[in-house]
Amino acid sequence: MIRLVLLFLVTASGGAFSPSFAVRSSSRLFAANDDAAAPSENLSIEYCTGCRWMMRSAWMAQELLTTFSDDLDSITLIPNRASPGGVFTVRYNNGNEVVWDRKTDGGFPESKQLKQRVRDLIAPDRDLGHSDSTETKAQDCQDCPDPPPSDETTTATMRPQPNVEITYCTGCRWLLRASWLTQELLTTFQDELNSVTLIPSRPPVAQGGTFRVELNGELLWDRAEQDRFPEPKEIKQMLRDRISPTRDLGHSDRRVSDMEDMDDDEASDLRNFFGVM
Repeated sequence: MIRLVLLFLVTASGGAFSPSFAVRSSSRLFAANDDAAAPSENLSIEYCTGCRWMMRSAWMAQELLTTFSDDLDSITLIPNRASPGGVFTVRYNNGNEVVWDRKTDGGFPESKQLKQRVRDLIAPDRDLGHSDSTETKAQDCQDCPDPPPSDETTTATMRPQPNVEITYCTGCRWLLRASWLTQELLTTFQDELNSVTLIPSRPPVAQGGTFRVELNGELLWDRAEQDRFPEPKEIKQMLRDRISPTRDLGHSDRRVSDMEDMDDDEASDLRNFFGVM
């Protein structure tokens, strides 16, 4: 909860978001025009949408990308909508190796448990400090039933499409911004998006100031070109137009001109709805 409050304060205090990106040039990342290539050190986190584990998954992704900022090339969040649910699986190497599975490991991992397993795979000599403690106890959600052993989950190989990639500059410390946008998109398009991938861009190998958003390889936003970060509703509208053209986004479809045309009563109702005085 503290992390979520801090995330809200960071995004709120920064004013209107203005996105910018730079072309990925790191040799560890995708080749610029090779959509089929994948980063060498990648993880995926597949989570049950019915259990509302998206925020848990996004938090885990932030923890891993912070600890392994120089080692991980990407983490992909994959919503699983299959019945009976209860899926929480972390995979490595394009889905070829299971790092953690809630139903076989007996619950959710503590962050340090997951970090230890990831460290053993990608940086065996790495000292994790207090996260190397062996005093761990797996935590689980008591309200959600375990899926039966025969439960089939979505194969988390590569990046199920529609896939959104968010590439962010690590030197600029834009992980929280990228993760927040990830949660916004996965919440709004919980039935349409099949994965969102966070990709760190590390200066000086890569050009600094990178913040890019792509859909299935199509560039939607580049901070370097637009000279600002995108507002979430701008990205949502672009995604809607491409993956669900008839979708009504509600207030995210409202333009500034629409706000200016409202009378005082309508403006007051809108402020009350969003809790703005």
